[in-house]
Amino acid sequence: MRILTTGLLVLVLALAGCATESQNLGVTEARPVQSQLQFVDFPGFDRDLSSSLAAPLPMVAVSFYDRVTASAMPLRLQQWMASVEAGGGSVKVVPPKSTVSARSPMLVIGAISALYSASKMAKEMSSDAQFLAARAYDAEIILKADDKGDAVVDRVVFKQRKK
Repeated sequence: MRILTTGLLVLVLALAGCATESQNLGVTEARPVQSQLQFVDFPGFDRDLSSSLAAPLPMVAVSFYDRVTASAMPLRLQQWMASVEAGGGSVKVVPPKSTVSARSPMLVIGAISALYSASKMAKEMSSDAQFLAARAYDAEIILKADDKGDAVVDRVVFKQRKK
């Protein structure tokens, strides 16, 4: 009887250790659902955005810690844009307000062509399951003029399409 009790105790402790280890690895961790996200070029951002889009929220806005130009959109975001387009959605570039200098229209044209060429490359990666939630959304890349008069990305807004 004592051997059986000791064996059960060892088994319970072993299972508790496995459960603790899986929690430490994030295996069972639920991702937060947020309508406002900060872009960080890290896989955790993809998980957070995927959870928010799958919720489904009517709108999810992604803002930036760093200065991002429209023609140098991070590959991680290009994958999300490609998934929007693969699902029949549209990706629009919204130019800055009229306070922008005359050279800014060329930056917007550059942004559109950069997005087009990048989306061809990223479409192959957008079939990944985590990107599927974006297929129900349209996206707007909203530009603003920085203090130098250059067009930079203010935020990317994912808007759920009407069914």
